[in-house]
Amino acid sequence: MVSAAHAGVYYVDCAAGDDAADGLSTGKAWRSVRAVSAREFRAGDRILLRRGTECGGTLWPKGSGAAGAPILLDAWGEGRLPVIRAEAGAKAAFELFNQEYWTVQHLELIGGEPHGLYVSGSQGVLHGIHICNVVVHGVTGEPKNKEGGLVVIAPGSAGQRFDDVIVEGVTAYGTAQWAGILVGSVALGFLPVEARSTNVAIRNSMVHDVAGDGIVLFQVNHGRIEDSVAWYTGMQQTQSIGTPNAVWTWMCGDCAVRRSEAFLTDSPGVDGGAFDIDYGDEDNVVEDSYGHDTQGYCVAVFGAGGTTSNSVVRRNVCAGNGRSPRLAASQGAVYLTTWNQGRLKGVRIAENWIRWEPPIAAAAVVNTAEFDGEGEFEKNTIETAERPAIRSNAALKLTGNAIGPRAPRVAESAGGTRLPAFTLRDAAGRPVSVGARGGGWRLWSFVPASGEQVALVASVYRQFHAAQLEVILIVPRGEPERERNQRWDWNLGGMTVLFDDGSARAALGVRAVTALMLVNAAGEILWRHDGVTAPGELGLALRSRLGEPDHGRLISEAGRP
Repeated sequence: MVSAAHAGVYYVDCAAGDDAADGLSTGKAWRSVRAVSAREFRAGDRILLRRGTECGGTLWPKGSGAAGAPILLDAWGEGRLPVIRAEAGAKAAFELFNQEYWTVQHLELIGGEPHGLYVSGSQGVLHGIHICNVVVHGVTGEPKNKEGGLVVIAPGSAGQRFDDVIVEGVTAYGTAQWAGILVGSVALGFLPVEARSTNVAIRNSMVHDVAGDGIVLFQVNHGRIEDSVAWYTGMQQTQSIGTPNAVWTWMCGDCAVRRSEAFLTDSPGVDGGAFDIDYGDEDNVVEDSYGHDTQGYCVAVFGAGGTTSNSVVRRNVCAGNGRSPRLAASQGAVYLTTWNQGRLKGVRIAENWIRWEPPIAAAAVVNTAEFDGEGEFEKNTIETAERPAIRSNAALKLTGNAIGPRAPRVAESAGGTRLPAFTLRDAAGRPVSVGARGGGWRLWSFVPASGEQVALVASVYRQFHAAQLEVILIVPRGEPERERNQRWDWNLGGMTVLFDDGSARAALGVRAVTALMLVNAAGEILWRHDGVTAPGELGLALRSRLGEPDHGRLISEAGRP
């Protein structure tokens, strides 16, 4: 193994490089991932792969960064993300083992069995694993356990864990393996609390077309799943290693799912829901999220072998759940249950909005759980014709809930305000004049350069494109190279991206970091939300005006640029 003499910048060009070169300039770039994997890098080093090229093999660069000086793996040039395609039989397209302080971004990873991107170790605490704006797909093989999948960051022993993990802006899709994005441990069995990974954030990411779970945290303390989307989860034909959900947490302390969306979820057995707070969780929250058009429940709280404590489910939107007659009858849209002497303690379910239209007669809320004390079910709205709407034991206290016929909820409206004229720039810097014009529906989406809420609007585009909804992302102007690469870096597919020097925000009075506006063909703003938008609010606004999403024509990654 060759050690880098000092922190530096190393270039890789799998189309025109030379492994005999020193890699220290674009003109002397290495040609293969083998040249990178053979070297040990140091804190502050940067490894840059040329955009528009494809490298074969597994990329496993050696070495670790340091606090404040991570090793950066990134792209250089302009155009499509650089591709790393695993060779047949390879364990992963990208791997780190017993390494820390790495930032990996702007790559496309294809193949691997059983992983696409895999980070693990055998000892100690590994810090600072940040994965940003990466596309991972095409992972093959039959699942042997729940730790096979597209993006897996999992301890390799009971004496190893992670601290400070960020997965952000990741698109992961297409695998017969179990998971889309998984951080934590399930294969090692039950770990003591102090052995759990800590400070984990999964943000602004999308997962679809996976055999099992979508996005999961297993045995994590202080974890967050935010502004993320999962669909076509639980696609395994026959149950072999578990029953999946879209977005959930297990044996987690102080973990939260916020402003996330899950739909078209399935299961070869039970579950098949959008969100759940699973057994062994403490101080977990599911809030401001949107579970819709699922085979199973919208949200569940489970207890087994002990006590699940202080679970909060609030301000979520549930619509079109329980599409499976079997699962609708046993679960409802909100499902609380325990087994193996499990119990629930401190459950609060509040201010959720539930539209329940099952294919058979079934209750919207099913509670069969054993409790320590009482649980609270308060100030929820259930729009259903089913009676009884709630099937529960006496341990769940019902207070101030509204149950009745359908009365669609529509989020805040702009009252038909006309869209003013303003000018934006395209990726080539050319002016684009905007104002009232003919055409179909448009969703004007002001987002920051960080990409906050891009996964949400990308989900909307995929679901409502068949209804002629055009999604326009408006991003603050920046470096020309960043603008030219933006659509690739964010995996924007057929969405339009334009850049604003501040004049569009001024013309529309946008002061928040993010803002969404739904504009009709006549140029009228019929719905507007300034600030971070909960996906259920946007989903209901679109359903009320454009109708139900056409999931039969859901846009897949084939629509990428």
